[in-house]
Amino acid sequence: MASWVFCNRCFQPPRATSSFSLTSCGHVYCDACLRKGERDECLICKVACRTVLLSKHTDSDIQALFMGIDGLCRKYAKETSQISEFQEKHRRRLLAFYGEKISQLEESLRKSTLRVEQLQRLEGIIWM
Repeated sequence: MASWVFCNRCFQPPRATSSFSLTSCGHVYCDACLRKGERDECLICKVACRTVLLSKHTDSDIQALFMGIDGLCRKYAKETSQISEFQEKHRRRLLAFYGEKISQLEESLRKSTLRVEQLQRLEGIIWM
C-alpha cells in the first residue's frame, strides 16, 4: 500500500498483521479501529456508509486511488498514446480518401473546362 496511507482514526500505517478498509464516504480505517465503531457508520463523519476491504483483489477503480501518481501517469499516458495513435491512423485514412476524391473532382473539372472551351471554339467557327 502507498506510504502515505494511514488509519484516519488512530493514524497508524499499515502493518503486515493489519488490514485496512475504505468507506464509501472516503475514510480509511485499520481493522482494529473499524471493529470499535458502529456497524455501517463512519467513525469520522458519523454518516451511514459501506466499507470495502483493501487488498490486491479490490476493484481496480478503488486500487487506483492508492496508486502513486507517477505510476498512474505512466499507465494513462500509455493508454492515451494508444488511443491517440488509433484515432490519428483513422484520421489519416479519412484525409487520404478525401484527398483522392478532391483529385478526382479536380481532374473532372479540368476535363469539363477543356470540353467547354472546345465547344466555345466550335461555336465561334460555326457562326463565322
